Amino acid sequence: MAKDLEVEKGKTDALLREMLPPSVAQQLKQGLSVDAREYEEATVMFTDVPTFQQIVPLCQPKDIVHLLNELFTKFDRLIGIQKAYKVETVGDSYMSVGGIPDTVDDHCEVICHLALGMVMEARTVCDPITNTPLHIRAGIHSGPVVAGVVGAKMPRYCLFGDTVNTASRMESHSPIGRIHCSENAKKCAESTGRFEFEPRGKVQIKGKGEMNTYFLLRSFKRSIWEIIDRRRDENCNSIDGYNELREGYVDDVINKITQRNSKTCTIS
Repeated sequence: MAKDLEVEKGKTDALLREMLPPSVAQQLKQGLSVDAREYEEATVMFTDVPTFQQIVPLCQPKDIVHLLNELFTKFDRLIGIQKAYKVETVGDSYMSVGGIPDTVDDHCEVICHLALGMVMEARTVCDPITNTPLHIRAGIHSGPVVAGVVGAKMPRYCLFGDTVNTASRMESHSPIGRIHCSENAKKCAESTGRFEFEPRGKVQIKGKGEMNTYFLLRSFKRSIWEIIDRRRDENCNSIDGYNELREGYVDDVINKITQRNSKTCTIS
């Protein structure tokens, strides 16, 4: 009985560590209070499936659950690889953060690598309606954050502040398949890492006004295959994987189709 009890206790502890940061979970187990903390700078990212609301009415409930479970399980694996922290999921939205609860200087670099991996991995999931690769979008912002445990029953480690709101806005204003970054996030990522960004210019962001934003294109430090921790097929994959990432951009595909179908008018 003692052995069985120990096994069950181990399962409970493991589940608690999955729901909360390990350091926070340990404090709660010891009966200690967990004080809220303000972080001077962290990087928050939201990702979602833009076509999710079109998928739901046309699928069986079990298919929706299977889709999100498959997608989020792949994201969870990347979270572990990149050593980021998964905050929560709500519907098709997946929230993650770098630099919390353990502060690190390269928090934005971590999240940028995570975003590149997520965009690539999402395409290995099949859209149940179109039977084509699934596309997500991501929004990233860096800034001060307040974090703490909320609730006694099913306690959650929650983030608060304008940084969270701005990251959410970056996501909701992002084109399908793209990683949309604020100027703060770009500067923070470049302070420790080496990335290629594409300027989007000034964008009217709801509740924020005009903001200079950027699209994250690639990392010069790590290949896509390193980021997602998968072996490259030398017969069909490029060395760094960014050609494959670029080819899957939804807006580029639409532009190619438009150009192919458009007719050129000449005046003689």
